[in-house]
Amino acid sequence: MRLGQVGAAAAAIAVAVFGNAGGQLAAQAQIDTSYFVGYETFRSATLSPDGKTVAGILRDDNGDMLIVHNRETLVTRPIQRARADQNLELSFVQFKGNDRLLFGLQQKFEIVEGKGSSRGKRSATNDDLGFSYTSRVFSSDLSGGDLKSLYDPSSEQGFPRWVSASIEDILADDPDHVLLQTPSTGGSQLRKVNIKTGKFDVLDTGSFNTINWVLDSNLKPVLREDAVSGGKGTAWSRRDSKGKWIEIVRFRGEDRANGAPDFEGLGRGPRPGTAIVSGRPNSRDTNGLYVYDAANGTFAETIFEHPLFDVFSVMRDPGTAKIVGACYQGYQWECVPSDPVLAAHWAGIEEAIGADNNVRLASGGSLTGSLLVMVDGPKEPGAYYIYDTKGNALERFQSTRKEIDPAFMPSKIVFDYTAADGTEMWGYLWLPPGATKDTRNLPMIVLPHGGPESRDTWGGDPMAGYWSANGYAVFQPHFRGGSGTGRKWVEAGHGQWGQLIQEDINDGTRAVVASGIADGNRVCVAGWSHGGYVAFTASFRDTDVYKCSLAGAGVSDLRAMLQWVRKEQGGTQSVSYKYWNEAIGDYSSDASKLDRYSANQNVAKVGMPLMIVHGELDVTVPVEQSQMMVASMKKAGKPYEYIELKGMDHYLRRDQGDDWTVVLTRGKAFFEQHIGPGWKAPQ
Repeated sequence: MRLGQVGAAAAAIAVAVFGNAGGQLAAQAQIDTSYFVGYETFRSATLSPDGKTVAGILRDDNGDMLIVHNRETLVTRPIQRARADQNLELSFVQFKGNDRLLFGLQQKFEIVEGKGSSRGKRSATNDDLGFSYTSRVFSSDLSGGDLKSLYDPSSEQGFPRWVSASIEDILADDPDHVLLQTPSTGGSQLRKVNIKTGKFDVLDTGSFNTINWVLDSNLKPVLREDAVSGGKGTAWSRRDSKGKWIEIVRFRGEDRANGAPDFEGLGRGPRPGTAIVSGRPNSRDTNGLYVYDAANGTFAETIFEHPLFDVFSVMRDPGTAKIVGACYQGYQWECVPSDPVLAAHWAGIEEAIGADNNVRLASGGSLTGSLLVMVDGPKEPGAYYIYDTKGNALERFQSTRKEIDPAFMPSKIVFDYTAADGTEMWGYLWLPPGATKDTRNLPMIVLPHGGPESRDTWGGDPMAGYWSANGYAVFQPHFRGGSGTGRKWVEAGHGQWGQLIQEDINDGTRAVVASGIADGNRVCVAGWSHGGYVAFTASFRDTDVYKCSLAGAGVSDLRAMLQWVRKEQGGTQSVSYKYWNEAIGDYSSDASKLDRYSANQNVAKVGMPLMIVHGELDVTVPVEQSQMMVASMKKAGKPYEYIELKGMDHYLRRDQGDDWTVVLTRGKAFFEQHIGPGWKAPQ
C-alpha cells in the first residue's frame, strides 16, 4: 500500500513485523470496547540508536511481556514477564545504547485504612487516589540476561512515596550511567546510577515532597518541583547563583489543575544554569517555550510561541537531547521542527500518514538513521511507524490495539459556532461511520470534558469514539473554563459552573442542531467528572435541550463538595480549597447561588431520564456525591438508574477496562432506550 511521497522517494507501509498482536483485521460494523479501553496489546515501543532493534511491552491474558524484535532477522523474543495475577506491570522500556535496555516494574496496591496511611492519600505524580505503587528499575542485555537492579524499594521502607523511581536523563553520551529520580528515606534523590553494577552517587536530595528536578547542560539541578497541600498543588523553585533554592511560583488546584500556568519546567537547558520551561512572560495569554536562567530568574531566550494555543512540549534529538523543535495541541497535535533536515523529513512523514492523524516522535532511534513515530487519530486507535531517513521509507511496525478497518470507525471535524454573547467558539464533532457533515438528523450525545481546566483533543476518546462508532454524533465543545487556549479563556469560567459554562455547551448543542446534522428531538448529554456535573445540572436546568442525561463521577451538590474539600484536604488555607473556592464559587458568602446550580438541591425539577455512574474508590469526586443524588431522587419519586462500580477510582486507567466497558455499554443501552438506536449508513 503506497501512501505518497516522503522527501524524494515514495513511502511504503509494511505489514506488522512481528504479527498482528490483536488478531485479524476486524470487519464487523459493531466495534467492541477493546478498541477504546483496557490494556493496549502493544505499548511503550522504543528503537535502538542504530535502528536495528525494537523493544516494547506486549500484553496477553497473563500480563505484560517485554519483547525484543530484531529487524534484520525478523525474530521476536520475550525476555521478561510481569504477571497480572501478582498485580505487576511493566511501566516503561528504553534503550541505553544498542545492546542494553532499561525497564521499569511496578506493583499496584490499594491504600486501606489502618495499614499505615488513610485511604485517599495519594501520590502527587500518578493521579491514583485509593491506589499506590511500588516501583523498581532494572537494566539488562537484549536477551534479558545480566539483569541489574538500579532501584529496589525493598531496601528502603517506612517513608511516604510521593514519587515513583523514574529515568530523569538517559545520558546518551555516557555509556555506563543514567540519572534516576528515586524515593529515599532521607527524601527524594537524584542519583547517577551505573547500569552495569547498580552502584550510584547522589547528585541532589530534596524533601519527601520533591517530585521533579530539571537539569542544565552540565547535569546540575537548577529547577525543582515539590508537592504541596497533600499533593493537591505544587511549587516550583530555582537554584540561584549561590546554590540556594528560591520559590518561583505556587499553584493551587486538584491534580495540579492550572490551565496556562505562569511557569512549568520541562527539561534540560542548552547552557550551564539554564532549563527549558513553558511560561507566560510579559503578560502573555498563551504559554510559550523559553530558555530560563535559573540563577537570576529570567526568561533568557524564546524558543517557540503560538498566539492561539498553549505550548508545553519540545522535540529533542533522540541521540543528543538537543532541542530540534516544538509541539503543541492545536485543533490537532502539531509539531514544528526547528532543525531544517528534520523539518523536511517531518513534512514527508505527515503527508504520508495523512492529515486526519496526529504524529509524534517516539522513543529512540537517530535523526541520521531511523526514527520511531507514534500515530493516532479518530479512525486510528494507535500505531507505531519506523521511518528511514536515508531511504525516505516509512514502515508500519505495529498497532497498539487489534487492527480495525477504518471504515467502521467514526470520523471527526472541527465545528465552529457563536455563543449567545457573540464569542466565537468551536468544538469537536464526531460523526458515525459512513456519515459526513452533510448527513442530516443524526441522534447526538453532547460530551463536555472534565476539569473543567482540561480540554478535548484530536484523536482517540473512549466515550466519544465508542458511542460514535455505534451510530451517534458526539459533540465536544471547547467551552470557557477549559484549558489549552490561554489563561483568559480559563479564568472566564471561574465561578461559572452551571452558568456561562453551561450556556457555552448549550449554545454549541443548539448550533449543531440548527446546522441540520443533529436531530433536536434526539439529543442526550453525558460526561465524567466536571462533565458529570454538567450532565447532572442539565437534568433539571436544560430540559428543553436534552432528552436524557448520563452523569459519571459528577458533582451533584457544589456546597457539599466544597465542604468535603475543606474537611479532607487541609482546611480553608489549603491550596486545594482555595483553588476550588475560586473555580466553583465561595459558598460562605453566597451558598444559595451554589444551590441554584446543584442538581441535589433541585431534584424536584429533574425532567429527563437520568443515569448516574460512580466508582466506589473515587476520592477526587467522592462517591457520596452520586449517592446523595440517588437518595434525593428516590425520596422525590423520580426515576433513575444507578451504577456503582466496586474497586474503581476516578480516572481512565488501562487496568480498569472491565469497569469502563460497563460505562460504555450501559451508556449505549441507555441512549438507545431514550433517543433511539444509532444511525447506520445506507447499504
